[in-house]
Amino acid sequence: MKHPIRSKSLFLIFLILLMGIYFIFFGLPWKSIALKKQFEVYLEDKYQIDFKLNKMEFDFIHRTYNSHAYPVSDPTLYFYVGQDIETKKIHDLYKYELERRNTGRR
Repeated sequence: MKHPIRSKSLFLIFLILLMGIYFIFFGLPWKSIALKKQFEVYLEDKYQIDFKLNKMEFDFIHRTYNSHAYPVSDPTLYFYVGQDIETKKIHDLYKYELERRNTGRR
């Protein structure tokens, strides 16, 4: 006969192990939500226009979060925004993409 306490303990250990593996590869869900808001505030403060961010992604090799964004007024101007891999500070490529578009480069 199985011991119910032992079965529950093994199940909890297995569940905690699975959650740990998930967090290693996909990051913390609450951190992703918080950083998405920080990215949006960063862009809107820096450029004084409204931006829309796509789904947040987690780079498990560098332990950083990133996304792609676009101005609400111009959804075709799609650019990268994310954390620097060394300092974890937010940076973006909005000006680069805007300049690239204005000069006709692809």
